[in-house]
Amino acid sequence: MINIEVFSRGNDHIGEGPLWSVTEQALYWIDIGRKCLHRRGLSDSQPRSWTLHDYPGCLAELVPGRIAVAMDEGVHQLDLNSGATDLLRSAPARLPGTRFNDGKVDPRGRLWVGTMQNNFGPNGCEVLIERSDGALYRFDADGRVEILEEAIGIPNTLAWSPDLTRFYFGDSLKGALFVYDFDADSGAISGKRPLYNVSGLGVPDGSAIDVDGCLWNARWDGGAVVKITAEGKLDQIIQLPFPRPTSCIFGGSDLKTLFVTSAANGLTAAQLDQSPLSGSVFAIQVASQGVAVPPLTIK
Repeated sequence: MINIEVFSRGNDHIGEGPLWSVTEQALYWIDIGRKCLHRRGLSDSQPRSWTLHDYPGCLAELVPGRIAVAMDEGVHQLDLNSGATDLLRSAPARLPGTRFNDGKVDPRGRLWVGTMQNNFGPNGCEVLIERSDGALYRFDADGRVEILEEAIGIPNTLAWSPDLTRFYFGDSLKGALFVYDFDADSGAISGKRPLYNVSGLGVPDGSAIDVDGCLWNARWDGGAVVKITAEGKLDQIIQLPFPRPTSCIFGGSDLKTLFVTSAANGLTAAQLDQSPLSGSVFAIQVASQGVAVPPLTIK
């Protein structure tokens, strides 16, 4: 019997981008729809929150007291004491009407982040995603920014195998997860091919990787997290008491707690009555140990 606990009860519009700080023993995550950042340490009774000036896509750890946020025209750093932000790296020109979405720091300290059609209108109203206008960017430590792939619908799932030979990436609009060959020194990817397609369990969203090379993938509208082996086989399904898990990350003192973010947006009143904890963050104790995500390297 798997124990699923509420780590932070809330009503995030789109809770996303969980980031575990090993140094702080704290979880950071964002609410994209409400343009805010949350943080809760293991010893904190309540989360702390910061308001952001644009829709955030993902987070990266910098130094104590500062967090990197992909939003607006590039990667910003947020001063957690003052709440002020300033631009660290600008991105190459994007297609009009796009925003940052999921991203993660690779094992060499480079930030990878995808863009997508902005699904929020001028007044914050939800807009139907109809175009594959996104791209995948890699922000290198020396200031270079590379475009690795284009024509992406909804970028999600960025993870690297523990032996640094594989890169995992997903496009939720296509309902697909992919695996690539990865060169750790150059950051180059090649040989794109499908990973296992978990049919009947919603849409692939964000993921985390464990020390055995298994991918743990949140299933939007599937109410589950699935564990997929390095060979592309379905190993485990964890059913969740809410329909829209968005992403996950390993954390805790031993990296054996799977933190899962969730969304309340788009759910009907009846669905919210059945799943009143939608928009909260959950903690699941698992047997697998995760791989820690390193801080972003900026020179």
